Amino acid sequence: MKAHYCGYRILDHDKRAEGWRPEDPEDFEFSIDFYAGCGDGADAFTSEVCSPRRLMKKFATSVCSPQGVLIMPSFDLVALDAFLRQLCENTEAQTWDALALKLNGAGRWEFAHRT
Repeated sequence: MKAHYCGYRILDHDKRAEGWRPEDPEDFEFSIDFYAGCGDGADAFTSEVCSPRRLMKKFATSVCSPQGVLIMPSFDLVALDAFLRQLCENTEAQTWDALALKLNGAGRWEFAHRT
């Protein structure tokens, strides 16, 4: 079984406007839900998308292992969409729960608590 990519949505209200771009394309952060499923419907996977510079600002003072963080060298929503599509299309497992748990590393699966 493979995941079917169903798009993403920016969660930050101040960054939802069409054409929004960060002031500095190499220093940014925003939250998304990306959607994947198999057959009818899709589940949400929540991620933080940020630049390496922003990641260092947030975590430079401690050891960290951030789950659900997608790192982009510079702001590019086309590249983000292509990455998520490829991630979903290249992830396989025997069951939907097993497949979703694999995607859970890139984004926190809304139903991970039930597995």
